[in-house]
Amino acid sequence: MTNTKSNYQYQVGGSLDGDAPSYVTRQADVDFYQALKSGQFCYVLNSRQMGKSSLRVRTMQKLQAEGTVCVFIDLTGMGKQDVTPEKWYAGIVQSLVSSCQLTSKIKWRIWWRERRDLLSPVQCLSLFIEEILLVEIKENIVIFVDEIDRVLSHNFSLDDFFGLIRYFYEQRDTHFDYKRLTFALLGVATPSDLIQDKIQTPFNIGKAIQLQGFQFDEVQSLIDGLEGKIDHPETVIKEILDWTGGQPFLTQKLCQLIIRAENLPLTPNFNNLETQPHNINNNQQNIGKENQENTELIKQVIQSRIVKNWEAQDEPEHLRTIRDRILRNEQKAVQLLGLYQKILQQREIRADGSPEQMELRLSGLVVEDQGQIKVYNPIYKTVFDKKWVDRNLEKLRPYFRAIAAWMASGGQDESSLLQGLELQDALTWALGKSLSDGDYQFLVASQDLAKQQTQKLLEATEQASHLLALARLKATQEVLKRRIWWGWMPLTALAVTASILLLRFCGILQGLEWNQLDLFFRWRSPETPDTRIAIVTIDETDLSQIGQWPIPDGILAQAIANIKAQNPQAIGLDLYRDLPVTNIKAKNPGHRELVKILQSTPNLFGIEKVIENPVAASPVLSKLGQVGFADLVVDGDGKVRRALLSVILSDNKVRYSLAVKMALHYLEAEGITLKPLDSEGLPVQGVRLGKAIFKRFTGNDGGYVHTQSGGYQILLNFRGNQDNFSTFSLRELLENKIPPDSLRDRLVFIGTTAESINDLFYTPYSSRLFRSPERMPGIVLHANIASQIISSAIDGRPLLRVWSDPLEWLWITAIAFVGTVISWQFKFIRAISFSLLVASSGLLAGCYLAFMLGWWLPFVPSFLALSGATVVLFVITNKQRDRLHFRLTLSLLLETYQKDLTTGRIAIEYLKQSESRENQAFIEQKLAD
Repeated sequence: MTNTKSNYQYQVGGSLDGDAPSYVTRQADVDFYQALKSGQFCYVLNSRQMGKSSLRVRTMQKLQAEGTVCVFIDLTGMGKQDVTPEKWYAGIVQSLVSSCQLTSKIKWRIWWRERRDLLSPVQCLSLFIEEILLVEIKENIVIFVDEIDRVLSHNFSLDDFFGLIRYFYEQRDTHFDYKRLTFALLGVATPSDLIQDKIQTPFNIGKAIQLQGFQFDEVQSLIDGLEGKIDHPETVIKEILDWTGGQPFLTQKLCQLIIRAENLPLTPNFNNLETQPHNINNNQQNIGKENQENTELIKQVIQSRIVKNWEAQDEPEHLRTIRDRILRNEQKAVQLLGLYQKILQQREIRADGSPEQMELRLSGLVVEDQGQIKVYNPIYKTVFDKKWVDRNLEKLRPYFRAIAAWMASGGQDESSLLQGLELQDALTWALGKSLSDGDYQFLVASQDLAKQQTQKLLEATEQASHLLALARLKATQEVLKRRIWWGWMPLTALAVTASILLLRFCGILQGLEWNQLDLFFRWRSPETPDTRIAIVTIDETDLSQIGQWPIPDGILAQAIANIKAQNPQAIGLDLYRDLPVTNIKAKNPGHRELVKILQSTPNLFGIEKVIENPVAASPVLSKLGQVGFADLVVDGDGKVRRALLSVILSDNKVRYSLAVKMALHYLEAEGITLKPLDSEGLPVQGVRLGKAIFKRFTGNDGGYVHTQSGGYQILLNFRGNQDNFSTFSLRELLENKIPPDSLRDRLVFIGTTAESINDLFYTPYSSRLFRSPERMPGIVLHANIASQIISSAIDGRPLLRVWSDPLEWLWITAIAFVGTVISWQFKFIRAISFSLLVASSGLLAGCYLAFMLGWWLPFVPSFLALSGATVVLFVITNKQRDRLHFRLTLSLLLETYQKDLTTGRIAIEYLKQSESRENQAFIEQKLAD
């Protein structure tokens, strides 16, 4: 072989100059040139490396040679970073000025700035073309816009730009100058990609230039390049076209590689190359040995320089461009791969103009031929084969293996369909993605199967629910026929009683029992006033009139004299008089008069304080033995509920309270004296006084726990507050306004009720819900104590008594047993609650009735024992019944499980979900057995 055209070069990639020897003139060259020359709008939208740029260059050269002004706008140079609509349209204007050499005629930047504030960017461009371009340029103008698909990369719409092109076309009917203006759009896109507004699109008024691959009758320029370099160049070119399908880039590259690979060592095996078309094999039968060598050389070049390790040696980039076009958008990649997979399997499919077919065609991998879509050429089919498709689908599809097995079975293998979480994940992944028909069929089949299974499961679930409900009903009916072991009743009663007694012994219930006693006092109807007792009070008004405190001796002497004049049974002076008190306003202090009247009144009793910070009595009364102590016993919550009758001091002498002194004096006049109940000198167990026996208070009586019981104390059975006694003020007494005989034969107590003196105490009557509790004056408390002693001794008025500890314990135990009877007898919560309410009401009524008769019974611990025993045995009963109900229900379900595995298993699972961990473990054990 000789070399006769050493300067000839094939060009791989980039635009070919108009005089390039390897340029191939196709039908598109003629169509494009003639359409633009006649003023038609044209667009060349095709895949990359199909010769669009070379076509543009050649056409521009021909048009310019004929006097047409050609403007070239490459949108790649516009960029996309920080590009605004104003900058983009300004860039178009700059390209027009530069291409048309208008720089010397117009300062376009100044022109633009003067109008941009009044007009939109597209209006500025329209105005520029109308006022400047068409005015300054008198020739025909063709504006070539290359890389038109770059408009898709901006974050703003350029529909107005395409609308402007259409506007220029429509202006031809009214403005002759616009007939000189036309556009040519070139790029890799579909019209639907470029513009959304179908009304304004220029593509329905322009002409689409079909850019096909090289045909054998068009490639003489390529044959010329092989002349003198290889034998039988025409046959070689024909075989190259069979391998490349006339794809311009691959054809030029393969021609170049053939020339450079003349000494390439041959390899005998090309199994990984696609088999060439049958007509090539026929042609090979007619060529000689040298042609056979060329054929082998072409195969070797394709295998070693294009196919083998193609991603690494694809320079200039071509195959990777196709790959990236298909895989760049994950939302569409599966659909495009699925469509391509279908073409590989069927060799070709019918063209329908669908967007996915157009997208695949723009990748350059497939081409439309006679209404059919097929792989562009054997090289593409070899590189992008089934393994490549499967490999990429496996990367993209989360269900690749499943769909592959399903499709291999012809859609009959239901075990390959997705279920449960896998199906949900697949559907989530598919959201927003364009999938292939096979993907959709697979997912739909999976969903249909899931629906069928769900329907079956729903039916089984409904049957299982009914089965479980029926089993529970039968178990309930059986449980209602049975009772728990009766031995739980005494065990529960004793356990609850022990707990309540322990709480009581620790003092936890003491406050509650005190409050219960107070409540009974407040509930009790007011008693009739005690006519044997009268009270003379010293209130705030009295103090204001007297003008000082303590009461001066003179005024006190006059008051005693006025009382004495009515012949009372006794007078109790609840005022300390250990020291003389003079009247700061009077000349006569009155002390002598007070001493004189004290000495002359044998039934007058004064007070002293003997416990904590003692206060001595009046010396005069002390010598006469007419003194009682005024100390009162206060409980831990600050209330007075007990009466201290007597104490033994360090001198071993018995001291009585003022109330006792007054009461005994009154009773002696009635012939009633104090009689001890034991033989010792000091009564300990109790004393008899008339009709009453006064038993000594101990530290654990009633609701008290470990209470200080020093001295001789009794529980105070109040008669009432101040209103239960005849009461007169000191001023009434001094002014002789008390009716005659109002104090005759009575016990008269004199004491203060003024708030400022603070001789006030909290009592059971002090509780108030919505206001401050009222306090009882000390003088009224002494009157209550005296009234209780006298009324009990003469009238038999009940004293407040309590049961012994063993009797209270027995009572609490009996009440607890009543609670267990309620829970054991009744099975339903409403019946138990009603019975407990009735029993509690009866207990409260009984304790209150006992209180009216003078007994303080342990209501609080009894009520707690009653309700506690009821609740505890109810819980035990329910637990036993629940356990039995569970065992019976499970037994019935296991019988069904042996007959119907699915329904029985679901019913057991439902039962399991509603049970405790212990029961769940029991169910698992039963199922395992």
